[in-house]
Amino acid sequence: MKLSKVTTPLLQRGVIFLGFFILISGLNGPRIISSTVFFRDGFAVYGGLGKAAIFGLIAFVLLVRHRGFGLRLTPWQPSQIVWLLVTIGLCALAWTNISSLLAGERTALHLFLAHAGLTLSVGTAAVACMGLTNTGMLLRAYWRELLQAVLIAGLFYLFLLAVYALWLPLAWIVLIGVRGLLALTQVATQVIPPNVLLTDKFGITVAQYCSGIESIALFTGLYSLIGLLDRDRLNLRRYLLIFPLALAVLFGLNILRVFALVAAGYYINPHIAFSLFHTYAGMLFFILYSVAFWAIAYRYLFNKQQLLPATHRRLASP
Repeated sequence: MKLSKVTTPLLQRGVIFLGFFILISGLNGPRIISSTVFFRDGFAVYGGLGKAAIFGLIAFVLLVRHRGFGLRLTPWQPSQIVWLLVTIGLCALAWTNISSLLAGERTALHLFLAHAGLTLSVGTAAVACMGLTNTGMLLRAYWRELLQAVLIAGLFYLFLLAVYALWLPLAWIVLIGVRGLLALTQVATQVIPPNVLLTDKFGITVAQYCSGIESIALFTGLYSLIGLLDRDRLNLRRYLLIFPLALAVLFGLNILRVFALVAAGYYINPHIAFSLFHTYAGMLFFILYSVAFWAIAYRYLFNKQQLLPATHRRLASP
């Protein structure tokens, strides 16, 4: 059984789950982050943990592909629709109780239901994408890779906490870059240190989540993981030289992303700047950049004479 034929459905379902994850986070994220409940009611923990969970998912898929044998997944089942409906119900539960918290109704029940709806909806979304049968098979067949992915996610979370200390200098660079780009479009701005930018219509705060630090951490972790898994075929010189260039491009594109949001808010609707500024749009941007980067750079970073035999070994039947 060829690996390419059996991991493609797993990869597709992983991508679909990732879409659900971003959607669930994006629905309530802007409402929470722009309010006092973000730090007061324990929602701040989801930022770093969410990124670690996504990195763990990516690590799991890479580990499964690296293992060298496949697993035949069962087709889509009607029961998965039921799990999807449960996910929608849990999202509605979270939305309703977060609305109550935002309205000042801070009770233990609202807190519990808001957190339960957010966390459980992610789990039910995973089952909706994979199905119970496939989930069980994955746990039995790839439990070692799953434990490794959990460990990697934990280490990445600690790494993320460490690099968060760099967010303020990066936010300042983003602010200056966005201000320069706005000047090119004839938009007058004023900077209020350390990280506030004012236009004549609204102001924005270039905070931790739009400084680019999380995308840099995620890309660094992914770059390191792929290099570790494929170290036997790695062209070390190219690998080390490309990394800082890839980070610089990533950071530059993040400045363009923030500029695009601010410009859309200025010329179309200010609500756009506030509703999308702190969401998982940044995560979607990171995913698209990573896919494009590895599609272009993967073969260049590894020794060509070793690439074909390694590919053959991966596609060979167990």
